[in-house]
Amino acid sequence: MNGIHDLGGMDGFRIPVRDQGFALHEEWERLTWGMLLTSFGIPGLRAGPSRSFIENLPPERYLAMPYYARFLEARTKSFLDSGLVTQQELDNPDGPVAMPNLPPGFQPPTPEQIVQFLRQEQSGQLNVAAPAGFAVGDEVVVKNDHPAGHTRVPRYVRGHRGVILRDHGVHAFEDDVAPGTRVGPQHLYTVTFTGPELWGSPGHARGRMHVELWEIHLAPAA
Repeated sequence: MNGIHDLGGMDGFRIPVRDQGFALHEEWERLTWGMLLTSFGIPGLRAGPSRSFIENLPPERYLAMPYYARFLEARTKSFLDSGLVTQQELDNPDGPVAMPNLPPGFQPPTPEQIVQFLRQEQSGQLNVAAPAGFAVGDEVVVKNDHPAGHTRVPRYVRGHRGVILRDHGVHAFEDDVAPGTRVGPQHLYTVTFTGPELWGSPGHARGRMHVELWEIHLAPAA
């Protein structure tokens, strides 16, 4: 992904004043975040490609939208696509609302359950045995690929040399890939880069950038 949605390392862009500081400083943002948390697990809700949806927003709209507005719009689309709400209901929130067809006895999580969930340690590591292609201390080069879809590889590390700092075990691969291509679970690594390697002479010699990358993103350094 080389669109406007990957701003890391680019010049000339600033975080809008309203998005600086505390992330949830407006009531609608707190309500949106709460809605995102409580709507996970609703039967029939299509999680949908939220990242793909957000990354396909027109650049001028994406840059003008507050951060949480992007997620609100993506989840709204998921609700519509799943048939849990209709456009008429959204356009007229004070009008009649039909009860969605949910399994008997379904109850959304309580605020206490959400707080408990957030306090739990979360890990995406899979209980899968697979050989690691790299070991801690190995020098690697990030493949200089430029996919059209979503990728977790920031542009500013592509083609640069780094060192494996940590192997996090096997994780599900979360990038979009070409249709018909199956990557499957693979090792996830923390790769560390020096400041001069990424930023050239302005980079501080003692500066370090740590980036989590899947094995498919990396090649052995020559």
